[in-house]
Amino acid sequence: MCKRYLTILPLILCLLLIVTQSMAETEKRFFVYNAANGLADNSAQTINCTKTGRLVITTMGQINFFEGQKFTYIDPTTENIYPISKYKGHAHLYFDKHHHIWFKKRNALSCIDLIRETYVTSIVDELKALGVSDKVHDLFCDSENLLYLLTDKGLYNIERKKYFNVRKDHDLQELDTYEGKYLLLFYEDGVLDILELSSGKVVFSEAAYDEKHAQIYSSTTVILKNGSSFYQIRNGSKNDDNVAILLHFDMSKKKWDTILETPYYMSNLKIHNGTLYIPSAYCYWTYDLSSKSLNHIDKLRMADGSMLLSDINSIEFDKQGGMWLGTEKRGLLYARPYTIPFKAYEWEDKEALYYAKLLDNTVTPEYTYRDKSVNCVFHDSRGWDWVGTSTGLQLYRNESALLPQLITRHDGLLNNVIHCIQEDKFNNIWVGSSYGVCCITIAGDKIRYIYRYNQYDGIPNESFVNGRSMILDDGTIVMQALDHVLAFNPNNMATIRQSNNSDIYPKLIRLFVNGTDVRTGQKMGGNVILERAITRTKVINLNYNQNSLSLTFSGLNYFRPQQTFYRVRVTGPGMGDKWVVYTPYSSGGLVDSNGQLHLPLPSLVPGTYKIEVQTSMLPDEWHTTPYEWVININEPWWRTTGIFLLGLSILGILLIVYLYMYLKNAGLKARRDNEEQSIIKRIKSFAERCDARSGMVLEPMPEEVSNQNISGIADFSKEFTDMMEVVMPAFVVKKNKPITMRELSNMAGMKLPEFYQLITSNIYKNPRPVALQMMLSRAYELLKNDKAKDIAEISAECGFVSPNYFISQFYHKYHATPQEFRMKQI
Repeated sequence: MCKRYLTILPLILCLLLIVTQSMAETEKRFFVYNAANGLADNSAQTINCTKTGRLVITTMGQINFFEGQKFTYIDPTTENIYPISKYKGHAHLYFDKHHHIWFKKRNALSCIDLIRETYVTSIVDELKALGVSDKVHDLFCDSENLLYLLTDKGLYNIERKKYFNVRKDHDLQELDTYEGKYLLLFYEDGVLDILELSSGKVVFSEAAYDEKHAQIYSSTTVILKNGSSFYQIRNGSKNDDNVAILLHFDMSKKKWDTILETPYYMSNLKIHNGTLYIPSAYCYWTYDLSSKSLNHIDKLRMADGSMLLSDINSIEFDKQGGMWLGTEKRGLLYARPYTIPFKAYEWEDKEALYYAKLLDNTVTPEYTYRDKSVNCVFHDSRGWDWVGTSTGLQLYRNESALLPQLITRHDGLLNNVIHCIQEDKFNNIWVGSSYGVCCITIAGDKIRYIYRYNQYDGIPNESFVNGRSMILDDGTIVMQALDHVLAFNPNNMATIRQSNNSDIYPKLIRLFVNGTDVRTGQKMGGNVILERAITRTKVINLNYNQNSLSLTFSGLNYFRPQQTFYRVRVTGPGMGDKWVVYTPYSSGGLVDSNGQLHLPLPSLVPGTYKIEVQTSMLPDEWHTTPYEWVININEPWWRTTGIFLLGLSILGILLIVYLYMYLKNAGLKARRDNEEQSIIKRIKSFAERCDARSGMVLEPMPEEVSNQNISGIADFSKEFTDMMEVVMPAFVVKKNKPITMRELSNMAGMKLPEFYQLITSNIYKNPRPVALQMMLSRAYELLKNDKAKDIAEISAECGFVSPNYFISQFYHKYHATPQEFRMKQI
């Protein structure tokens, strides 16, 4: 009998462990995300969580991205399909080290450029860029994201630029590497070949099962490496039904094990927290890697409490530990990383009646405080009084306090109408309102943070009853609502105890410029603002008139998006360097209900701005490294450095030209002034010599003495002699007064150039003819007007050397002697 019990004891323990695990898994509650939420299609084939926490979901023909509450997908109109003859399986997604996503499904291969988040329009050209011009029959990525291409020449490794031999007449279905030394090749007949990467030599070869199984499980292969273990799913058909087998290969022992066989397909593999998850046609299986125990989750509990039987294509866990299931027709199913702590019992449940009876026997509500009617009153362990009213929660820290601290929605409450209040074992204050439950945490004598819970956390969307709440000995808090009784234990609430373990990181997911939603490759203002996808952009360059921005950030908080806090610092021209915290309830709507931050940056002046962003699930814990983005608002072209330098250069050149011309003109002016003064002196000398009053004596020239015929007056133009008669008084009468050429030209009634030309043409000639004419003209006036003077006196006064010379010259001009001329005047 003892031996019999000893024999079945391990089986009992194993069953107990399976039951325990099953209970843990079935406690998960799943929420639905489908086409109604923005998913491109309800058939979710694969799910992958990137290093930053973003989800990538493939649906029927489209690649979707999920940033928390918003789905986006790549436009499939530019998709290029490359035929791969060797792959006949279901959807398979690879990420390589060249920023590509490779998606293959039933002889078709497509490629996504992750830098721009667009389809590669020519896979042939992309393969050539990677160094392969041959026809590619299949494509693989190992667990290190290194790319392998199957061609007629063999299996080509992109990184090593090396070909490896593969089995002929066999289908290579999957591969992986181990420790950078070995290449594992998995074939359709269950055979595994292990090659040395350095030499390409086969060092091990063995089939996972016999030929009979090889004929059954030949359709598709999925593998997953975990240390020295390789887990493999092989699908096939038996008696026209889909079947599958889960295998394990121990690399250290070179040994195969069979873990599970099912009469339906298994589609994928995922390891999380020491458990292997296997999605299948009937929900999913779990396999504990340490205890080697299996558990089948055949139904899923939905958020509304109903049970769902569904096929599962893929399983993924996000950075917070949340579980995502991809289904064939129901879209995505999401279970939070922690079980929902709130349990709402309807009045038909015996638990509701039990808790209601406890409330009847234990709770004596207070409805007045300081002679005022209120909804409820609670006296906590600190000696503080908490008063629930219809306009918020009032806090009196001592009996002498005249005015309370008022806590409302602006401080984080879900609703201002407070119906019941309770204190938990950690001295946190819980309040039930007309909408949801809030937990107020306190540090010292100040409120630290208010946690908010509503229908998304399992709380009935209805009002609570005034004063109906209590705490049980085990820490469970009971609150009575209109149609339910709510029970929860704060000891088990991860949102309060483990929020600091859920690090979240910001992602820039949207950019508005001057009110326009900017897309990758879109031209705006003559230039492309986003050369890369917005999620991969760190530097944004804008024109001076593209200076009103709005940036949308997501904290990738799938667990509790309404509990997402942002800490932002914007530095740049006129910005300062202070950090600003944006909360869901005190940011003026900048943090929306989906936990996304919409950061406005209006009317930026040209310059460089740095935006630093942190995200957290608590408003006073910022232990993650800030993410940074840079925005450059360029100066107008006429204010750019190049134009400024060009302007300075032109200004310098103009200044040099100006100085050159100025100096040149100054020299010319100086020479002209010198020349003008020389001419004026010449005119003055000329005038003085022509003036009889100057004391000059006019003698006969030698030519005249020898009786040669000389006409001196003919050497000067009449205009010159007439002009000299006009300007001579300026030199004779006003001898010491300065005078200019312009003044002389004005006296002569001539333009300055004409006057200058006339002067320079005559002034350098012998002044004797002009002097003679001036003397004769003076003699003419004296003979005509002064009868008292004789001929000799007039001759001397007019400057003639002798009366005879005067008489001869006068006769030559006027054809009469001076005496004859005077007699004619009588």
